[in-house]
Amino acid sequence: MILFRDISLLAFILIPFTFLSAQTSIDGSFEFQSDPAKKYSIYVPTSYDEATPNTLMLGLHPFNVNRWDAQSWRDTLIYFAEENNLLLLCPDGGVDGKVDDAIDTAFTTVLLDSMQHWYNVDENAIYAMGFSWGGKTCYTYGLNHINTFAGIMPIGAAINGTSEILDVQAAAENKLFYLVHGSADSPNSRYFPLLDLLEENNACVNSMLLDGVNHTIDFPNRNDILSEALLWLKSTNCVSQTSNPSEDVNTNVFPNPVQTGQTLSIEKGSWTSLYDQTGKEIMTNSDLSDKVIQLPANLAAGSYSLSILVDNQIVTKQIIITN
Repeated sequence: MILFRDISLLAFILIPFTFLSAQTSIDGSFEFQSDPAKKYSIYVPTSYDEATPNTLMLGLHPFNVNRWDAQSWRDTLIYFAEENNLLLLCPDGGVDGKVDDAIDTAFTTVLLDSMQHWYNVDENAIYAMGFSWGGKTCYTYGLNHINTFAGIMPIGAAINGTSEILDVQAAAENKLFYLVHGSADSPNSRYFPLLDLLEENNACVNSMLLDGVNHTIDFPNRNDILSEALLWLKSTNCVSQTSNPSEDVNTNVFPNPVQTGQTLSIEKGSWTSLYDQTGKEIMTNSDLSDKVIQLPANLAAGSYSLSILVDNQIVTKQIIITN
């Protein structure tokens, strides 16, 4: 009853709307646990239609109180949300700037429930994204509330290894994750271990390792890259790709790294598709009878994503191509 009372009160304490053309930005707060004015920010796109279910994105902001809070993170993601027709919800991490304290995760849960009272939300199209500390929270909060989300997008996650999620790693099975990370942002501790752990737990994973990008959300073509990631999350049906979700399906790819123009050997599989760091499809090979694919001679050096169909399941491998 207390939770329901808080939700009903919240509808009356929203601060006045701020209009950007026909777009709506909302900044509000209400008393929650020990915080007399726990803050949140919302963006409603021009495409919002209260007569039909809409996609909702949970946006988790970074840990830096000099720049980041719910409002600044919402404003950073406004054009991404508008271009992708997203309701955007950004909880505030409070005075310490962290979005994963106990009060913050409880607040996030209340806000997600509340959004479904305030707006017409498609409960099967709720996603989570976050950068830095918010990216880390995508893993910790996301895996602890995995059935809430249709897909999760950690960006430059400030997480060192897998120790924080080992107790909930099994929840990743048959769930969608798209990892976006910079190649100069400690990938050996913040990217590859998480990618491996998700794959080991039979998650459906895709990723971009951005060449030369450090720990920043202000990387080139950000909105295009995030839109590509979201499109993959929205268009991929993880469960339908798996004939037996409990079966451990994998394959080996070698050599890796491999030089451009060389032959890449696939241990097993019947179909492959190669994608660059922006998510653009470079080549598709629908016949793996000889278990090899010939790489184009003009490929730029960098990290690529190779999707392989193995026993009716998509297996994703990161391929490093050198000149």
